[in-house]
Amino acid sequence: MLSQSGNKRNPTLTQAELNGVMASHERYVLGRGGLRAQLGHKVLDGLNLANRNLMEADFAGASLVGANLFGSNLERASFYCADLRDCNLRVANLTRADLRGASFSGAQLGRANLDNADLRSATMMLVGPDGVNIVGDGKAATRTGTSVGVDFSNCSLKYASFGNAKLDGANFTGALLQGANFKGAKLTNASFRGAVLTGVALKDLAVPPEALEGCVKDVSAEAVAKFDALKAKIDGHQAWLSSGGANGNPANIDGEDLRPAQNLFVGRSLAGLSARGVVAIGIDFSGSSLQAIKFDGAALRDCNFTQADLRGASLRSAKLAHANFDKADLGSLHMANGADLHPDFAGSDVVQEQLRNSHLVDALSALGVTVSSTA
Repeated sequence: MLSQSGNKRNPTLTQAELNGVMASHERYVLGRGGLRAQLGHKVLDGLNLANRNLMEADFAGASLVGANLFGSNLERASFYCADLRDCNLRVANLTRADLRGASFSGAQLGRANLDNADLRSATMMLVGPDGVNIVGDGKAATRTGTSVGVDFSNCSLKYASFGNAKLDGANFTGALLQGANFKGAKLTNASFRGAVLTGVALKDLAVPPEALEGCVKDVSAEAVAKFDALKAKIDGHQAWLSSGGANGNPANIDGEDLRPAQNLFVGRSLAGLSARGVVAIGIDFSGSSLQAIKFDGAALRDCNFTQADLRGASLRSAKLAHANFDKADLGSLHMANGADLHPDFAGSDVVQEQLRNSHLVDALSALGVTVSSTA
């Protein structure tokens, strides 16, 4: 697709200006006058478009990095080569939307409806005073000579519907796809490496085994059978803590699949627990005392650590995409020997935005968290 960009830079809209455009569009949709929203190539980064009726709106080539489109009706809207990185698109209706060439890296699309959406790869060339520039996923095409599919890497896509969607070359690496529907989807050259595919009909994917390398699939019968033993260990560890060591025993659950015990860990006292390499995707640890816990190398994506006490916890190399740390205590833990034990996220994939509402004493960089540039 070739577009004339003229001599002007893409205009940035304020929230007030965008509100006016959206109100006019909603009148247009209802047949009460107004105008269809023409937001192609506009810069809408970080703006609020949540819970609006924006069906058939034009966002082609627009930048919506970090924008909030939660719950909006985007049926048949055009996001051709749009930049939707880090967007909140949860519960949005994207039925039959044109999403060709769009970038979704880091976006949240849990429970979004993408039935019959067009998610094929695409490029957009902009002609301006500086020559021809390529936007959308076409940036990769200029280097490789071939276009690439939509980037859903590390997205939250729980229960999203991709029925009959065109997903040639799509990248679902590390995505949360619990309960997602791919019936009839076109998935040539798509990759699901490391994705969470719990509740997904794998027969609908029809991809070679290497495309599913490292995926997390349904809980095994063996893991379910170990629930009673796992509960006994957790109960024993809590008894050991509450009795000062008189009862119970310190627990080691390294490498266990904790998913059969979904509600076992809420509000628990589990300080010092050894849980290295556990599979705990989606587990609720809210309100738990997890001081000095060892979560090194654990699969903790989509976990709920709301108001958990994680002082001195070790989460080195843990997978933490979409984990919730709202009001979690990430301060230092004062030890009996006089030393302070700090939380350790070195090598994990946690991002600074996840810790924005946490209780922090140390700088994020001191905790091993990679701090992204705001430039």
